Amino acid sequence: MKIFSFGMDQLTINEIKLAGFTVVTQNVLPEPSQTQGQMLMVTSEQVPVTALSELRQGYPNSSILYVYRQKGVRSYQAIHMFCESLGIFFIPPRSTSSAIVEKLRYILEEEREERGNLVGFFGSGPGIGCTSVAKLFARRIAAAGQRVILLGLDLYDPGFDRQTAVSLDRLRPRMTGKMLQSADFEGLVKQEGYAYLPGNFDYLSVQDYQEEEIEYLLAQAAGNADVVVADFGSIPESAAWYVGMQKSALRLIVTHPRHEYRLQPLMELAGHMDLYPQDFQWIINRSNVEEMTSPKNLVLRFGSEILLELPYYQPFQDSLPLGKRELQHIDDKVHALLVSLGLAPEARKKGIFQ
Repeated sequence: MKIFSFGMDQLTINEIKLAGFTVVTQNVLPEPSQTQGQMLMVTSEQVPVTALSELRQGYPNSSILYVYRQKGVRSYQAIHMFCESLGIFFIPPRSTSSAIVEKLRYILEEEREERGNLVGFFGSGPGIGCTSVAKLFARRIAAAGQRVILLGLDLYDPGFDRQTAVSLDRLRPRMTGKMLQSADFEGLVKQEGYAYLPGNFDYLSVQDYQEEEIEYLLAQAAGNADVVVADFGSIPESAAWYVGMQKSALRLIVTHPRHEYRLQPLMELAGHMDLYPQDFQWIINRSNVEEMTSPKNLVLRFGSEILLELPYYQPFQDSLPLGKRELQHIDDKVHALLVSLGLAPEARKKGIFQ
């Protein structure tokens, strides 16, 4: 199938071509007869939302992909719904070129085995413990013999109390210039068995980060570790959060039943990126703090699985003071995680007569 592109930037077109698709670049909308049985990809800069109905009527026998460029969390849900009603495929803002390629594969039902090593942690709200849980998993994965890099990618909170010689904002010029090397990752802060990149200390630069920079950092980190753990934080309005949602091989949401009202819009937002409840696993933090809604009821409502429940402890400095039983439970989950990433052999399943 040919893809007729109107308004897409050349870098993205090159990425689509490298993925094996045939792209025909257009300076004006093509004739409907040209695109019959093919795909027409247009951007919101060239075709405003008000012209979508007319576009659909003009190309009744073509698949249409609408790339919406206006940034914002709240502004595009209604437009996505409008596209759905017209039978038009939708790409949300902040989507990287690789995310667009994956969407094209999804539309054209192309299956390709691609096993990543990025484990993304997302919080349902500030203070839920996303950073602490990400550090806990990084520590236990490292204890299982894997080379681990933990990236602090919550652009609103560095996740580290002290200013360090290396951090996301200090590394950013090398990300922007695509100059990262192995030495940059060797110089990260050494924690309990893993290397840690503290996040962004320059709060005024949050909205300056670009999706391509974060994607580049993740790709380079992936080549320097067996497992990359990333703390993407709890605030969706950042380039890192969007890229994390798109690129993570495993998506873990740290939450609590009292955040039920936060989970609803979070799951709705994920749906616009073609992610659904089964694409997430939840970690219930402070599970022994009673609430009106139980974790079980939370699962029944939203449809995601609970990976782990962690109890509440009195305030601590850096790492969760877990007991042997809890650590063993976490290590079991870590082993399952490593198996899913192709980094550990499957455990022998004991049958009923064994």
